[in-house]
Amino acid sequence: MLPTAWQAVDYAAIPESGSVAVFGLGPIGQMSARIARHHGAEKVFGIDNVPERLAMAARNGITAINHDEVEGDISDHLRELTDGRGPDSTIDAVGMEAHGAGGAELMQKAAGLLPDALAAKMTEKAAVDRLSALLACIDSVRRGGTVSISGVYGGQLDPLPMMQIFDKGLQLRMGQAHVKQWTGEVLPLLEGDDDPLGVDDLTTHRWPLEKAPEAYSMFQKKEDGAIKVVLKP
Repeated sequence: MLPTAWQAVDYAAIPESGSVAVFGLGPIGQMSARIARHHGAEKVFGIDNVPERLAMAARNGITAINHDEVEGDISDHLRELTDGRGPDSTIDAVGMEAHGAGGAELMQKAAGLLPDALAAKMTEKAAVDRLSALLACIDSVRRGGTVSISGVYGGQLDPLPMMQIFDKGLQLRMGQAHVKQWTGEVLPLLEGDDDPLGVDDLTTHRWPLEKAPEAYSMFQKKEDGAIKVVLKP
């Protein structure tokens, strides 16, 4: 998780004393926001609508924004907070997984009823992702800024606002985390007692391994304030 968040921030290319908006305050978003602060970002905004996630971000020095409580468009709100320009960088830590039930789940169930060859083609070509977080990242980032995507999207036919991306001169960076590449930078921050990334304030539940199915269900449904569950054999 930490290398994924570290890469998300590195890809975001936040300028010195710059600003970044992190969409989605699950485990990756929480750590991305903290790592951005650790790297010197002056303004770090965290956007979500789950109270426990917003509270955790706020107590770790992040400007937490409940997008359900914003009057009007979240992109306009972020521009208001950044002298009308928009954040220098945005990070999409949402992706399709966070949407739970709906199109993705329906597609997965339908694919499970098909022969393997057909299921593979359906999964590869399906365009069931909800792009609201990604579109907000693209819309809210300043002209010439960078959008870093750590959230996973599965469809190949999902439409993107290419005219807006081109007009604003944006850079998009994304990809599977290169864990080994970042381990050498991350581990020293975990070995001391000062805990600069606040990792001790991330785990919300510690359960035995046999309760893993319940833990996954609880996290998916955002029950009992679950943000990060550690399973112990």
